[in-house]
Amino acid sequence: MEEQWDLVISSLQDVYNANEVIPFDDDSHLKSLSFDDVPTEELEAHLKKLQTHEENVQRAQRLLEAVNSNLDSTIEYSTQMEARSATPVPANRKREAASGSLAAPEGSAAPPLGKCYWVSDYNPDGPLHIGSEVAYKPRKSGEGEWFQCEVVKISPDGLRFEVRDPEPDEMGNTGKLFKCNWKEIIYIPPEDSTRSQIPNYPPGTKVLARYPETTTFYPAIVTGTKRDGVCRLKFDGEEEVDKEMEVARRLVLPFPTVSSLPTRR
Repeated sequence: MEEQWDLVISSLQDVYNANEVIPFDDDSHLKSLSFDDVPTEELEAHLKKLQTHEENVQRAQRLLEAVNSNLDSTIEYSTQMEARSATPVPANRKREAASGSLAAPEGSAAPPLGKCYWVSDYNPDGPLHIGSEVAYKPRKSGEGEWFQCEVVKISPDGLRFEVRDPEPDEMGNTGKLFKCNWKEIIYIPPEDSTRSQIPNYPPGTKVLARYPETTTFYPAIVTGTKRDGVCRLKFDGEEEVDKEMEVARRLVLPFPTVSSLPTRR
């Protein structure tokens, strides 16, 4: 969270500096200028200056919209947590909590939990919460790639989400937000998942795995598993024949086809 705010502050500073270099709003000469007798070269210079200022304004607007959306999510989550902590827990419920069987107190506003459609017998299916990592595929990508995102909002029914690309764009703006449903994301287990929670894939299993040193997931075939759980894979489309790569087990996800879904209980 701290790193995200550092990025926001840096981006706002860039917008401010750009406006200082091109102080269009304070250019009284330009506001009173008659363009009837202005040479073409000067008109083109004014047009370029106006377009640059417009781009700067639009960039600031996009950044502020992203900040507003993130603040809404943070405020909503904080409100839910405050309401939950403010609800008194009876003594008998405290004993249940100590044994791990405590459900949300009646009338409390517990944060909603989400679930994914694409699961398998070799991967946990969540639950998803604010901050969970997922692979997301944009609707307009056709047969395109999935890429890693972070959940920032969950609907009360747990089937609709808002996710954020953790990577800033080329302008340094915070990652883009996407709205999606439970069939457009795949749950990524947390780093502290145990081997019992994510068992080894059998060799030959088709999966969706994050390509090393990227945030993008591609189809691959499991060729084996190391003793520490790391998967050995052959990615589809590799130019080098029989090239194997190693990927952390939690970043090797169920391939999203109906035939790969487990028997649901």
